[in-house]
Amino acid sequence: MPNPIMRKVIAVQAASSQFGGERITYRSQGSYIGNMARNTTRVGRRRRVLNEEVLSASNIAARSEALSSTLEPGDTPRYGVGANIENHPQVTSFVPRRFRTLSLIALCGLAAGTVAELIAHHAQSLSELTQVVTPAEITEVFASRLVAWTSATLLLLTFCYTRLIFSLRRHRVDDYRGRYRVWRTAGWAAILLSVNAVLGAHELVARCLGNLVDWQLLPSHAGWWLAPAALLGGWLLIKLLIDAAECRSALTFYLLAVACLTVAGVHSAGWSPEWAVDWPGLLSRSLPLAGYTMLLIGSLLFARYVILDVQGLIEHQAVEHQATVELPAPDVSKKELPSSGLAEKFDSQERAIKPALKSETSTWVDGSEPELDDDQQSTRRLSKAERKRLRKQKQRNRAA
Repeated sequence: MPNPIMRKVIAVQAASSQFGGERITYRSQGSYIGNMARNTTRVGRRRRVLNEEVLSASNIAARSEALSSTLEPGDTPRYGVGANIENHPQVTSFVPRRFRTLSLIALCGLAAGTVAELIAHHAQSLSELTQVVTPAEITEVFASRLVAWTSATLLLLTFCYTRLIFSLRRHRVDDYRGRYRVWRTAGWAAILLSVNAVLGAHELVARCLGNLVDWQLLPSHAGWWLAPAALLGGWLLIKLLIDAAECRSALTFYLLAVACLTVAGVHSAGWSPEWAVDWPGLLSRSLPLAGYTMLLIGSLLFARYVILDVQGLIEHQAVEHQATVELPAPDVSKKELPSSGLAEKFDSQERAIKPALKSETSTWVDGSEPELDDDQQSTRRLSKAERKRLRKQKQRNRAA
């Protein structure tokens, strides 16, 4: 039976000779069959892959249907694997690692103070523009309250990060003095300052104390709250500076915070520069806000430093151990004894002990038994083994 492929090739060749007689070159039968075999193999492979995908999809669908049939209507999972508890973010994930994030936080705090002072400075123009609101109301709402609530927010964030620092620093193995406890105290101080930033209770308490003792300590009774704040706050800030001295960036921002709060305290005591007359609330209202912003940035930087230190990503200089000097042992024989006859007695005892020690040290050391004289052999008592050998020797002599 002729090959059908060859019949098709012969038919095409005949048709081409009839319609023009052009010469057409055809591939051999073997190459054509080889290409066809390769195409058939590729198609078969694709068919098997598609069948496996269909089977796997059907198995998954059947398994999911079986699982859903066993669950109750209210037990159907609504979240994927990514929502499991092992994939939840950690607390340390909320500490910014990039300096541009820290710079953005600092700019937001400073921008709030700047906007508040601009509104307070142009309160008269804004009041004339609205014609229904007084300048005092505009200053109170859009300047004082804005600064107060921003300060409270910054101090609450400072409390959160000081608490995080405390939870990590308490596990440091070389903190023998327990300096980590200052971070817990700093957290509670931040909470108190946050509440006072909204309430403004320090001025009210100072006036009450001044009227109670009938003594005005500094203008507006400011000394009654400045003195405790300077003592307690200064002690707390000094301890924070000592503990945060490892991180230079955090130390820098803490020093800036101390400078801002100190200048604000001096202004509350009655001192004010001449250029601040046109900006009356700059030193008393916005400068403490800048100090709280510096406190937050310093806490963020030190929290970042502690986290990196816990992970072992910060190199520390090796502590050089001091070389121990061995002192020579004191010579008892050369000690100076009192001249009451004890020196002569000590020398005589030493002369009597030395020959005895010398005789003991000159005994047999090779492990063999020393040879005894006749007198020593007659006086020495025989051991049990020697007596046994002696009896056996006597029995052999009798038998002989």
